[in-house]
Amino acid sequence: MKRLKTISTTALGLTLLLNAIPAPLASAETPSADVTPAAETIALPEAPAWGHFVDNYKNNIAANNTVATNPAIGMLSQFLELWTPGATWDTGTKLNASVLDANIQKVVDISKTRTKAMEDMAYFDDRRNQSYGAVDGLGSLADEYRAKSNTYTSIINIPEDATTVKYDDKNNQNKGGDSDSELGKMVDLIGTLRGNYASTNPAKLFYSYMRPWRWVDTSIIVPTLVPARSSTPATDGGFPSGHTNASYLASYALAYAVPERFQEMLTRASEMGNSRIVAGMHSPFDVMGGRIMATALAAATLADPDNAELKKAAYDQAHDKLLNVEGSAEDRFADYEKNKKEFVERLTYGFTPIGSTTEPMIVPKGAEVLLETRLPYLDDQQRRAVLATTGLPSGYPLLDDPEGWGRLNLFAAADGYGAFNSNVTVTMDADKGGFHALDRWRNSISGTGKLTKAGTGTLKLAGNNSYSGGTQVDDGTLEGDMASAFGTGDVTVQGGTLAEQVDGKLVIGGDYTQAAAGTLELNLGGSDDVVEVQGAVNADGKLIVNFADDYMPGSSTIELIAFANKDLTGEFDSVETTGLPSKYKAKLVYEDDAIALKITDTSSTGSNYPYNPGTTTPVVDPETGEQTETAPGDAIPAVGDASKQSVTLPAVADANGAVAVNVQDAQLTDLFAKIEAQYGADLIAELKVTTVSGAKSVSLSLSKAAIGKLQAGKAENVAIVTQFGTITLNQTVLDALVKSAGDTIRFEVAPADTTAFNAEASSLIGTRPALDVKIQSGTSAVTSFGGGSVEVRIPYQAGQGEDMQALVATYVDNSGQPHIVPQSGYDQASGQLVFHTEHLSTFAVSYNKQSFSDTNGHWASSYITYLAAHDLASGSGDGSFSPDAVITRAEFAKMLVGLANADVSGYASASFTDVPAGSWYAPYVAWAADNNIVQGIANNQFQPHARITREEMSVMIQRFADLAGYGLTAGSTASFADQAKISAWAADAVGALYQAGIISGKGNQQFDPQGSATRAEAAKMLTVFLQGMLKA
Repeated sequence: MKRLKTISTTALGLTLLLNAIPAPLASAETPSADVTPAAETIALPEAPAWGHFVDNYKNNIAANNTVATNPAIGMLSQFLELWTPGATWDTGTKLNASVLDANIQKVVDISKTRTKAMEDMAYFDDRRNQSYGAVDGLGSLADEYRAKSNTYTSIINIPEDATTVKYDDKNNQNKGGDSDSELGKMVDLIGTLRGNYASTNPAKLFYSYMRPWRWVDTSIIVPTLVPARSSTPATDGGFPSGHTNASYLASYALAYAVPERFQEMLTRASEMGNSRIVAGMHSPFDVMGGRIMATALAAATLADPDNAELKKAAYDQAHDKLLNVEGSAEDRFADYEKNKKEFVERLTYGFTPIGSTTEPMIVPKGAEVLLETRLPYLDDQQRRAVLATTGLPSGYPLLDDPEGWGRLNLFAAADGYGAFNSNVTVTMDADKGGFHALDRWRNSISGTGKLTKAGTGTLKLAGNNSYSGGTQVDDGTLEGDMASAFGTGDVTVQGGTLAEQVDGKLVIGGDYTQAAAGTLELNLGGSDDVVEVQGAVNADGKLIVNFADDYMPGSSTIELIAFANKDLTGEFDSVETTGLPSKYKAKLVYEDDAIALKITDTSSTGSNYPYNPGTTTPVVDPETGEQTETAPGDAIPAVGDASKQSVTLPAVADANGAVAVNVQDAQLTDLFAKIEAQYGADLIAELKVTTVSGAKSVSLSLSKAAIGKLQAGKAENVAIVTQFGTITLNQTVLDALVKSAGDTIRFEVAPADTTAFNAEASSLIGTRPALDVKIQSGTSAVTSFGGGSVEVRIPYQAGQGEDMQALVATYVDNSGQPHIVPQSGYDQASGQLVFHTEHLSTFAVSYNKQSFSDTNGHWASSYITYLAAHDLASGSGDGSFSPDAVITRAEFAKMLVGLANADVSGYASASFTDVPAGSWYAPYVAWAADNNIVQGIANNQFQPHARITREEMSVMIQRFADLAGYGLTAGSTASFADQAKISAWAADAVGALYQAGIISGKGNQQFDPQGSATRAEAAKMLTVFLQGMLKA
């Protein structure tokens, strides 16, 4: 993949997992373009006997028990082609025995091959509230949502007697969480979708189709779920599955509020439905029926005008209070191809069509609302067209209902059109953020229509497209990520940018025309990256050439655009490049059948300080075709904005693999000037050494005078960026370096020799990166930073199955012994391990996962994992953690000492009368008292064994923050319902921690200030606090 800077927005902080749907085939895996309407306006289906579902969904009540009167029963009536209900639960008639027998046989086959892990998941998905279980689809944000919404479960493990005792979840609310919580609107949206008209009971009673184990025997049931069997078969039908219906409804609600997780939420819902088959409780048709019913119910509820304000509030709340926090839970749905494969398989469960496979796709009335937040830049008719061109072929058992609910493939629809059957204009607005600013369509788009990209924002096309109507860019950016991204027609760039992002050839099937206001951006990662125009080329406007993936062609002529012999009109007005060192001269060459870039190395001895001129520096003069150069010692252009100004220093390695960059003061004059011209807070000055193949170490040297200018300037931090890691210096550290001996400050980062590591270090580190990090002033190593700390970042791609909460930094001492760095953690967004240290040494990325028998499924599980990995919390014995047990004042003092990584060997006793010398907690309490974190209570007592209250814990954390220099908002007020109960001496601390997101209320927006804090609550508060410190 080409490594280039791309557009990012707050709402797209989460990874967008988007798929490529293959060319149309008559199978459930692909949308069928030749069965879709030929017009942009997708007609509504005729109303069936029960009326359009979205208009009559409130008729799904027990009193309506016929096909004609109950829309849920009516919508599922294709099942009557297979089955006729009997007068009693066991007297129905199979109309298509082979299909129904295959339906049950699939359950039997799965029961013979299911694993222990599958059985455990089936148990949890059966026994837990579906609104709790669906939250897993939020990935890393799952724990955050549960904590902020008070969504909980009492089923945290599988008891040993589960094979004989039935355990029910004490959380039996459809909405799962608390309406008065921080995410109360999201909770209410789930509750509304799972509301009074969402029951499967009327349909179950009508169809009276037995559960699989009644067709076979109880041997197919997961053993731990045998006690969950119903003893009343007359009211315990299998079709449709109620669990599946509830799982999808909860998932649809979350997918609407968090469309960045749209496909992941659908995958989780399908997984929960599949668990019903694994459990032996339901058949594939039961699960398919539950999905269809939930899809229609979700659309009807979201389309109901009475719910317009709620759904908007839920979306806004998700983006204001959930997506702006860093998630910590494991994301089981990060593999998009796996998600796609499993979801599509579960749409039909491998049944072959039993009817015509060429019937036109029908789009239900109101179904377009399901894509309202996922494709917000399209209008309702366009969303209906998307649904029409991504639906399943006809003919599958159960799926051909008269409105089309069964054939919808929302997973594919989230990836845009499957065909352009008429001209399509996509108007985006980058200022609105989210998908308005950036989206990717990975479906393979066919059809005869034309695509026009209008409005700001970026749309990426990543399918094997064959649409023939042409492509036009009027504004914003249209990016091609596949060779045939722009179909087979002409391509015209009237304005905005057409960007190439293909590994290899990008083919334009017709003519290429670019107007004066247009831009063509080519991102080159190798010599075979070329645009092949099969028609004529009419050139004008701007050409941008970016060299990516460290691609450096050297002195050569590289072909950029190929076309038919002499079929070229015009020339580009201006040309810019990035990624090409200044020692090279570049000239654009117009040949008979190509436009090429001729590159010449003009240096005889090589430049000591080559650099990347940045994206705003033209390197080719449009008049002469010659590239401009900057001589060694000249000022290096700084690029950036009010948050960061950066200079880039390409370099070379010597024969031993050492990369040494000696920066002259004159080269930084532009950086100094631009830093002083900025007014933004938290400004970073960045000095970046580019990646050098074969490098074994990287060093960068600055004069003491340059360090002084950086320290005296407006930049809050200075970052030294190398291919092995980044060192960031704050003002305190810069001041210490200015005061150090020596006229030159040298920074060095290099992979460490791991052969001397002891067994414990080798076990923790494995094959993960280990670095020697050094700062030298003159000839002396810098060993302290005047009380400040250095931030170090080590690039690391978390391995498959690694819990990112258990990734920590360790420093390895001279004897090879590892020591956990408390202020360390993995930054998933940047793919780096980040830590703060007051000394420099050998550091390594390490994995320190601790497992406890009683934390699986607990709301604080990820926080406990995080603290335990950092050696800040330990178990309570017998392999358990006791998360709901209270924590004492002495225990919490010890945790804060660990967080500070403080040496308490000099604290033998404390001044409190009830803290005896020699007690295990004496040094920790003494250190905390000495640093004004604790002050004791009356009679000079500390009460070490007393339960710490929530407000006491808040005060101690605030005082620790002051000690650590981590600024919290002073004087802020929390908005708890019991605010008046918070003691005056704790009010400021509670307010500050609340504003920082470190604490949140309990149910009904209560803080419970005098309530005892649990080990789980302490784990969460310290984890969020530590993660906040790493970001500060």
